[in-house]
Amino acid sequence: MDAQPTALEIANAETAIILSLLETLVDKKILSNAEVRRLLTNSVSRLRPHEYAVPAGGAAGVILNDLLPRFPEDGGD
Repeated sequence: MDAQPTALEIANAETAIILSLLETLVDKKILSNAEVRRLLTNSVSRLRPHEYAVPAGGAAGVILNDLLPRFPEDGGD
């Protein structure tokens, strides 16, 4: 299979890797859910100033609506 991966395939792979890393860090108690939530919300803040150049609304929505809930404020208890 010589076809180059699409941007969407690359983004999906990167998301899977990052989620696995974050979940592992939480499981090993290196990071707390609160720290991961702060990291994710900071990521959204970093996207927004650049929306004029690259539409980032969809990416911000993915972070806030899909990724953030994986790390509940109550620690998943």
